[in-house]
Amino acid sequence: MYFRASFLVLGAVLLCSACKSGPSYATNKSDDSYDLQAMALAEEDLPAGYLQQDARIFNNQDWAAVMPPGDDPQGVQSKLDAEGRISGAAAIFSWDNPSEHLGRPYQIAAQSTLYTNASDASKALQQYFCDLLIDPTNPQITDFKVTGLGEEAVGFMSTTPVQGFGNSVDVAVCFRTGRILHAVVQSGLEGTQDVALDVRLAQKMLARVDDALNGRTTPTVPGQGGAAPSPTSSASPVGTASPVPSASPSTSASPASSPAATAAASATPKAGN
Repeated sequence: MYFRASFLVLGAVLLCSACKSGPSYATNKSDDSYDLQAMALAEEDLPAGYLQQDARIFNNQDWAAVMPPGDDPQGVQSKLDAEGRISGAAAIFSWDNPSEHLGRPYQIAAQSTLYTNASDASKALQQYFCDLLIDPTNPQITDFKVTGLGEEAVGFMSTTPVQGFGNSVDVAVCFRTGRILHAVVQSGLEGTQDVALDVRLAQKMLARVDDALNGRTTPTVPGQGGAAPSPTSSASPVGTASPVPSASPSTSASPASSPAATAAASATPKAGN
């Protein structure tokens, strides 16, 4: 309960900055017809050196289990159900040796979340930080304007102090296509944030979303979150990427504590910017 109540207060920060734009998208397809995994970024979309570490699908039960603060997963699942969330998918990318690239974001995640209707998806973009994992106890939020992505879009940065590392910063660009909410999140130590990169990646993701919606991609084989070990370890600039996209460079095995994402089953091409 505490988690969602905090989101409603903090979400007011983004309410004014969500920009309406772009064409309308159909919302009358069946839930199963949306291939969320096919909408994710691929390695070739990212700057050279970022490799896909994990991808997975999470239903509401799986997602509630990893949402901070983690003390009431059943209550969080009930909230997700009430908010119209159906399922989400994401791909997570990082360096093979993040400690060698501390001057760059150590993780990039791409997330798509399906809602019951466009209104629920829009509300999640404006009030619930795009279904991303944010620790409600300590976020510092700065929003920025984003236009020309989907039907509406928003951008924001979340800063979280991390003991031993200083501040960790997530840069998120979110956009909506019909009843699907998408986000690209880069996570890195303070000073590595690159808003222009996040916007470019979101534009590339929108192209993949349009291809998936118009049947121009090969259907993916879903990997359910519950079919694999519970994704609870954090992303780290000194270790490998987490199955749950996290903005925190903590190496603990607690749930991620910043905006990041849901996920699907793995793949590995090569990168370019």
